[in-house]
Amino acid sequence: MNHSTFWLPPTFTHREVNEVRKAVKEYDPNLDFGKNEKTGDWCVFLKQGTMAGSAKGDLPILGWRNIPDPQSAVKRIYDTDAMRHGKEMLDAINRHNEDINQGFEDRTAKAEGELAEAFEWGMRKSGITSHKRIYTS
Repeated sequence: MNHSTFWLPPTFTHREVNEVRKAVKEYDPNLDFGKNEKTGDWCVFLKQGTMAGSAKGDLPILGWRNIPDPQSAVKRIYDTDAMRHGKEMLDAINRHNEDINQGFEDRTAKAEGELAEAFEWGMRKSGITSHKRIYTS
């Protein structure tokens, strides 16, 4: 027996739900919209159907506390759709991480230079090194 994890209100009582369901199904026929019985949230579900005769519930993938408007629901699905936009998402993540790493590298290089100067100054003051610093004006 296939027990769904989401509830659909009667068609005549929730026009908003049906509008969102229609928009979600137009985006991807493998998706549906309804109320998650476990959490009480309104969710987009990935329909899983049955596999090898065993029942599988539908998988909630996005949720809202209130019923969203159809355009907002589809935009959120589009923005988080890794199947269709995974490469762009990965590229954006990699660019972001490269920017972070470049900042770390810049700070590390500056700190290494300051550390080298401090060691050189300490060694020169202690007489450990034969290098002499000459200042010209």
